[in-house]
Amino acid sequence: MDYGEYYLHENGSLIYKPCGGVDPTSAFVKRLWSVNSFNETPQDFTQWLKEAHAAGAKKEDILRVANHNDLHRFVPNWEDLVFSIN
Repeated sequence: MDYGEYYLHENGSLIYKPCGGVDPTSAFVKRLWSVNSFNETPQDFTQWLKEAHAAGAKKEDILRVANHNDLHRFVPNWEDLVFSIN
């Protein structure tokens, strides 16, 4: 089952495309992730958010995606893990 894609826009926005099809060669696309690559566990999802943050995703977009998926119910300290400097 294909779950779509997230991509990091050059302006720092984290954008979800439910049907995928994002052109990875577009000048606007900094990073591209298939949802299949991080949807196994809440820990995988948290690690992906950390990766997106390190790549330049806006904090507000990371918070939006995490809250939409109720991440705090599964990983209570996810914000510390994602936004830590390490």
